[in-house]
Amino acid sequence: MQVNKRRGVCATLQSNNAMNAAAKSRLRDQALLDGVLQHLGRRWSLSPAQTTALARRSWIVGEARAGTLAQRGARLPGVMLVAYGSVKLVLRRAHGEERTVRLLTATQTFGEATALLGKPCPYDAVALTACKLAVIPSAAILELMDSDARFSRRMAVGLAERNHELLAELEAATTMRAAQRLASYLKSLGNADAPDAYTVSLPVSKTLLASRLGMKKETLSRLLKQLASERLIEVSAGDVRVLDPARLAERARAS
Repeated sequence: MQVNKRRGVCATLQSNNAMNAAAKSRLRDQALLDGVLQHLGRRWSLSPAQTTALARRSWIVGEARAGTLAQRGARLPGVMLVAYGSVKLVLRRAHGEERTVRLLTATQTFGEATALLGKPCPYDAVALTACKLAVIPSAAILELMDSDARFSRRMAVGLAERNHELLAELEAATTMRAAQRLASYLKSLGNADAPDAYTVSLPVSKTLLASRLGMKKETLSRLLKQLASERLIEVSAGDVRVLDPARLAERARAS
């Protein structure tokens, strides 16, 4: 009987520990949600009351590294806001190749057009690191757009900016040589107008960066060596020191 009692006590303790861990996890998620929504609220020019109301209707989802956050063809429940970690949006080809179309880190969003139009997601969203995202439901955003003209304009401007970026990326992919795309990307990581040398860190691996720039990893490595041999850059692990910003900008513009 004493053995059974001890087993019962152990089971109760384990159950209580599990409940406490779950409660702590919910509290952490709520604090994370409140923090990232406050940041987004300022960016979207929302009032504190609007931000609080939005946070009440939103929730947190998480994934481990390499986990799938959204699949092509599925419907997104709303706008996805990266709370922490990093995410890639990819287009996959039938024979296994993939093209990275966007890289996202904390406080960046994706899925606006898909969520608002109610259309299937056109890409896969994959966690590059362990990450958590805030899901802001489409209905809450549409209600805000109906009631707040300033917010509607901000959303329209955000979508227009993203459309402009996509057109620029399409132009780069179809009209720029690989060396131009790399020079332009390196220039975008730092201060494009800096007169003196500066150092930037590559935010992702060379394999992923090559996919983002639409080239093979071997091509990327060759081009980095070429720019280094011309004394435009120096490469050290994941850092790139831009030695001559003016010449790098010229290389990005070269036909």
